[in-house]
Amino acid sequence: MFFNLKKISSSLLLRSFYLISIPIVLIQIIGIIVFFELHWDLVLKKMSNNIINNVELFINEYDHYTEVPYGMLQTLELVLIKNDEAKIYKDSKNYFVNKRMKQALKNITYDSKFKTYDKDYFIIIINKNGNIFNFLVRKDELETKTIMGFFLWVLFCSIILSIISYLFIKNQIKPLSRLGIITRSFGRGIDMPDIRPTGSTEIKGLIRDFNNMKKNINETINAQKNMLAGISHDLRTPLTRINLMSDNIENKEIQLAINDNINEMNVMIEHYIDFIKNEKEELAEKIKSNIFINDILKQYKNITLNKNDVKEIKIKKIQITRALQNVIENSQKFAKNTFVSSYFSDSKWIISIEDDGPGIDLSPEEIVKPFVKGKNNLNQGSGLGLSILKKIIDLNNGKIKFDRSAHNGLKVHIELNNVLE
Repeated sequence: MFFNLKKISSSLLLRSFYLISIPIVLIQIIGIIVFFELHWDLVLKKMSNNIINNVELFINEYDHYTEVPYGMLQTLELVLIKNDEAKIYKDSKNYFVNKRMKQALKNITYDSKFKTYDKDYFIIIINKNGNIFNFLVRKDELETKTIMGFFLWVLFCSIILSIISYLFIKNQIKPLSRLGIITRSFGRGIDMPDIRPTGSTEIKGLIRDFNNMKKNINETINAQKNMLAGISHDLRTPLTRINLMSDNIENKEIQLAINDNINEMNVMIEHYIDFIKNEKEELAEKIKSNIFINDILKQYKNITLNKNDVKEIKIKKIQITRALQNVIENSQKFAKNTFVSSYFSDSKWIISIEDDGPGIDLSPEEIVKPFVKGKNNLNQGSGLGLSILKKIIDLNNGKIKFDRSAHNGLKVHIELNNVLE
């Protein structure tokens, strides 16, 4: 799985986290800069100047390091050592101490250097007319370990505040995540329970509004389904009487025409009932993909099976069967030949059904609308076959695409996810 920076940066959780954590970090940085400039650096500057002033006092008063009184050195906490020309001293690794001490040494008119002597001392080397003065200064007079503790404390506080902010925001966004899951499921036609309002006042209000909207939509859909179911049921009685009465008609041609129309109306009624039917919680079954395809296709004629891969799948067999039958029956009605391919790509099961019929003059959005029929359909059927197909595919976490086939007819491309065992 590739790291998708754009997807992550668009997350509401991380955007809210940035909104809180970035100001905290900026405030901490500004605080460190202000503290450093106004306090610690100022103190370091005064300490450096004070040490150099003490050194300058001896340099101006005495011409050789042996003349300097030992007692005065102890009073000013300085150590004076004999020059060792063979020894090489390194620069101090402390940038700020090095910077301030070199600035202070500019006040001395003689050639001077500031180096590190050992782990406990710095050394100030003064060349007065060929006489070398080596003053040792304790490191703890210029360096302090508390400043590092201060920086670590500031960093620790920033991390703790950021973690608390992240956990708080994550807890606030949880109800929105649940709402998103329920919304997507409800959009695919799956009946979902109401969400318990939690979180902030605004999120609770949003969840309550969604629950009310879902309730109103379900009530409207149920009313329409009940009306359509009632009409379909009422039509069966007169159709049955007409069918019985047609048996008394002596003209066989008229009798056959009436029976054909009655059969067509019965098929339309079955489609209406299929469309309004609530899909039951069918359990997924294990089956070989090639066996499943062969069982469906053996019911039809003029079908060419181009590809039929073999893999064990777990699907809701009745629902997928109804979906494929709707496509094939639609193809058989308007085309002479149908071409089917069943294969796998990554974790997807792909079923492609093509025909050599007249195709369709509708857009992909219009073609799956209930009761919509294209001009090429010659007003046959109920206009619900592909609507039922989309409903079933959505319920099974799949996708459906429509395109022109290689045989100049209609191509139905079905992708089903997470079906492989």
